[in-house]
Amino acid sequence: MTVKLPDFKPYRSRRLIDMPSLLSSHPAVPAYRRSITGYVLFTLWVMVLVTFAPSVMAQGVDVRDRPVDDIRIEGLKQVPETLVRNQIRVAKGDPYDPDVVNEDIIRITSLGRFNSVQARVEAQPDGTVILTYVLGEQALLSDVQVVGNKKKKDGELLALVLLRAGDPIDPFLIDRGATEIRRAYEKSGYFVTDVTVDQEALNESGILLYRIREGPKPKIRGIRFENNTAFSDGQLQSKIKSNTYVFIFRKGELSREQLDSDAARVRDFYHERGYLDAQVGRRIDLAPDQRSAVVVFFVQEGQRYTVSSIKVAGNNIFTSEQILETMALKQGDIFSADLLTKTEESLGELYGKLGFIEARVEVKRLFHETEPKVDVIVNLDEGVPYTVGKMSVSGNDLTKDKVILRQVRGMKPGRRFDGTGIKITEQRLTESSLFSKGTVTVLGQPVRTPKATTSPEETSKILTDEAMINRIGQPVGSPERDVLVTVEEKNTGSLSFGAGISSDSGVLGAIDLVQRNFDIADFPDSPGEFFSGKAFRGAGQYFGISLQPGNETSRYSVNFREPYLLDSSLFLDTSLFFFTRSRSQYDEERFGGAVGLGQRFGDVWSASIRARGEHVNIENIETDAPVDVFAVEGKNLITSLGFYVARNTTDNAIFPTRGSKWEAGISRTGALGGDFDFTGITTEFRKFWTVDEDFFGRRTVFSSRTEIGYILEDADEVPVFERFYAGGHRSLRGFDFRGVSPRGIRNDTLTLGDDPIGGEFLFIQSFEYNFPVYEDVIRAVFFTDTGTVDTDFNFSKYRVSIGTGIRIKIPFLGQAPFALDVAYPLIKEKEDDIQYFSFDLAVPF
Repeated sequence: MTVKLPDFKPYRSRRLIDMPSLLSSHPAVPAYRRSITGYVLFTLWVMVLVTFAPSVMAQGVDVRDRPVDDIRIEGLKQVPETLVRNQIRVAKGDPYDPDVVNEDIIRITSLGRFNSVQARVEAQPDGTVILTYVLGEQALLSDVQVVGNKKKKDGELLALVLLRAGDPIDPFLIDRGATEIRRAYEKSGYFVTDVTVDQEALNESGILLYRIREGPKPKIRGIRFENNTAFSDGQLQSKIKSNTYVFIFRKGELSREQLDSDAARVRDFYHERGYLDAQVGRRIDLAPDQRSAVVVFFVQEGQRYTVSSIKVAGNNIFTSEQILETMALKQGDIFSADLLTKTEESLGELYGKLGFIEARVEVKRLFHETEPKVDVIVNLDEGVPYTVGKMSVSGNDLTKDKVILRQVRGMKPGRRFDGTGIKITEQRLTESSLFSKGTVTVLGQPVRTPKATTSPEETSKILTDEAMINRIGQPVGSPERDVLVTVEEKNTGSLSFGAGISSDSGVLGAIDLVQRNFDIADFPDSPGEFFSGKAFRGAGQYFGISLQPGNETSRYSVNFREPYLLDSSLFLDTSLFFFTRSRSQYDEERFGGAVGLGQRFGDVWSASIRARGEHVNIENIETDAPVDVFAVEGKNLITSLGFYVARNTTDNAIFPTRGSKWEAGISRTGALGGDFDFTGITTEFRKFWTVDEDFFGRRTVFSSRTEIGYILEDADEVPVFERFYAGGHRSLRGFDFRGVSPRGIRNDTLTLGDDPIGGEFLFIQSFEYNFPVYEDVIRAVFFTDTGTVDTDFNFSKYRVSIGTGIRIKIPFLGQAPFALDVAYPLIKEKEDDIQYFSFDLAVPF
């Protein structure tokens, strides 16, 4: 009997093997034959062969169940015989079974070393049979090489080819290798690389030789859109990541994968805005020299869908009216993916606040046949309310558990879950200066049974969250879910050396020693513990030493902050400082310290009392300096005691995109002694609005700032170094630092001079529009700054400036971006000092 099966050659790599099938029991079976199609065809072939093969005959004699006298193998030249015999399950002396022989053929074929596999059965006079496997070996590769490559190394390209010397010649894997090499070049920008196989070398000597013609690296010189009417080219352009070439600033590299992703983004942009049938393709128009290209995205917009009706099902806790009121998607709205996502989030928050943290929202769409309208069905699986069980913390090798648990919101053991607290907790941990990431995991399996103690009649009367909590309460036997808080600790300590420059402060050197996770009570047990950085860490306190010598200004300070004094809501802030400044007409030197003690009222409000004491030395006064400066020449003692209230709802300390921050205070200078007695009142309010958010989550932000300061006493009772001034990058742009101020009487001539002496009233009102330009690296701003400084409550000398600028994130300068602004004063006074260009760090507060 002779049995033939087609040959199948395996991949060398096992990365592609992942099919739980008959073939998966043979590790050497080719992965590409484990695709659905290949697997089905191969299995059908074996089934037909085994099922319909007739009883094996030899010279017309039925040989089934006769003993096998010998097993022979023919046709081997290069393949070791033991490799083949290891695949054979028929043994000498066994009764002959054609089904077992068929399985042996499959196993031998799986080796991928043979063009053909046959089995021959010969009947012997003594009633036995001789079984012979006749094999046809495949040709083998003698070597694998690449030539013509200059931009990529041989090893990098050969690693993409799954064939090696000694492997069978497999056309499929050879073509796959060429494709992978071509794809690797495309990812590097060599878009027109040609990869061919030297067939002559392969046929004559068994050498697999890939010939590579790298070609030029084309740049994108233009991006166009076709057939778009609903949205402009500019709107669509902002949704793609491919960019045209700009010398130095943009590479303009061409990538098929990136262009496909861009087309998908544009398509999603249409879908999010109700064009559910929109399709987007792209083509590449290469120049004749293949060094430049124009990318064209062609759009088929289709119709814009609106919401015809909304129905709610599965709700028992809240009425349908409450659900519809909470949803972002409303009847008559444009049907968009963005509103669907916001609807799911808002309903999740609605249920999550009451402990239904496993509530599920499923939105179904029913399209009208004759018009572009959608009926929306919101199916709710409310689940049951949960209470918080055990709180656990992991990932903190140095930080104490209590420091992490301080940031937890809405999850107090024994109390009902507030599901919104999960997101808030993760945000607080991730945005803190101690952790690079914080995640909250609710442990245990959800309970999917409805709460029996709340009837539909009762829940229909629920109008508010508070009423809901009062009605449901904490039922006996309410299921608990434990919570695991996982953090990834940052390196919170640093010793840095650097330099800075500001249009307000000049050039500064900087030596900063900072530990943001300080523990003043964690004394080292040994010198080794101290020098390894394991001591004085883990309590979430802040300790910093800053040495900043400069050409105009020098600052030296030591700061310590305890955010949770005695594990309470109290906070402590202390500092010692030494400050020198060379001003235009005199030198100012300050030495002193400050202590602040405050309390937080939740996460928004806080109040504090601050005490300050300073020695201020005024020296090296020019003869033409104002009389007010000579009045405080020499050493002066300043003390003050102030009370401050603050409210902060901003979402980020470095780049707020929503919320506001307000602070107001009143301080009495001289309350603790000193050379001066006066009272000052200050307030500042900042508000942030997100006016747009692009496809990549980059936000355009509009903000306003209002600052007011007023000193109750007359100017002669207030020293010149404690008065209000305006001008400079963080005040009124377009004016020099302290360039907006009343002018003083010259000491030498007793006439009005040009030098500022400060005022008792300050008012500043600014507006700024901040939007992204390039990724998360460059942003641009437009702004207008207005305000005045005067000797009394007076707006008669009001200044106005307008300007523009950029914000550049520079990693070695920290999280705050570097700011470059150009401003022009529209309304000014003749004595004002003008400064059109300013630069500094763009810190919001």
